[in-house]
Amino acid sequence: MAFYLVQAFGSLNGAFAWSNNAVVSSSSSEAAVAEAFDAAYRDIFTNATLKAYIPTTVEITQTQASTASATFKQTTKTVTVNTTAGDSADEAMSYRTCELITFRTAYATKWGRGRWYFPPLAYNALSADGYTILAAAQTAMVDAFDAYFTAVGSTYEHVILHKKATIDGARAAYSTDVVTGCDIPDSFATQKRRADKRVPTRMTVTV
Repeated sequence: MAFYLVQAFGSLNGAFAWSNNAVVSSSSSEAAVAEAFDAAYRDIFTNATLKAYIPTTVEITQTQASTASATFKQTTKTVTVNTTAGDSADEAMSYRTCELITFRTAYATKWGRGRWYFPPLAYNALSADGYTILAAAQTAMVDAFDAYFTAVGSTYEHVILHKKATIDGARAAYSTDVVTGCDIPDSFATQKRRADKRVPTRMTVTV
């Protein structure tokens, strides 16, 4: 089995970047992993139900898979460049708003889980009272990620990488645990790095 570093990149409003990355293991070639990841991740955006909650201004622009070295650095790399956008005509939520996809292993510890920060959904994904994700949008995300894992199941599996040994000594540096579960909460999260270069427009208050 080999390990691969997979990444999806995209843009928000054509100006600022977002990305998701993961470590996967597979007996397949880098090219096969890259092809499977690209198709499955883009299918999340084009999912019949979820795409209605992803703004047209949120796009995937590139995916890639790289064969990992012994210390999980990139070596060779297969890149796919293509643009896939959402389908919602509603305005996007703020640049920093995101939805959590939590990956879990058999271990109920901090080192036993990982996460993806999905890019912002549109305002039609906001619950009627605000504050949380609309139940239908949350269900759509779950369905889309169910389909993702089904699509890639025969090509690769997600793992959690431990870059350093765990404090309790249970895991050595550069060891991995297989992802056995995934869930999506109804709460939003934030990613401050997205659009952190944007210069805000300020309005003066008379004092």
